Amino acid sequence: MHRPFIAVSTAVAALALAACGHAPQPMPTKPFVHEGVTMSLYPPAAPDCKPTSVYTATLSWSVDGLGSPKTEVRIAKPDGQSFARSNDRKAKAETGKWVAPGTWFLLFDRKSGDMLGAVQAGPTPCP
Repeated sequence: MHRPFIAVSTAVAALALAACGHAPQPMPTKPFVHEGVTMSLYPPAAPDCKPTSVYTATLSWSVDGLGSPKTEVRIAKPDGQSFARSNDRKAKAETGKWVAPGTWFLLFDRKSGDMLGAVQAGPTPCP
């Protein structure tokens, strides 16, 4: 008897999100940027190239074509923790020593909720 309630609750939640214009974004499977957007992570991989290493990095991004840019970078997943925000066309933010191979940085337009780009900490470029 609980299944209809769960199904109805899930449907209501999905409708509520859609009504707010904030439907969940799918997780990217590879790095990308929309036209007019750049993103880079430096260094792109742990300097020692070990898959278990964590390191500090600087994420830089720029956006053109947004009327008045309001961006946000989230970590790991589309509804993940907010890492940085900016109201400028160009921005950068330094991480702490927590970036590991495979860490995703996802750039969003805070007004529309659209994902503008994604970059992932490597194991590459390592020999």
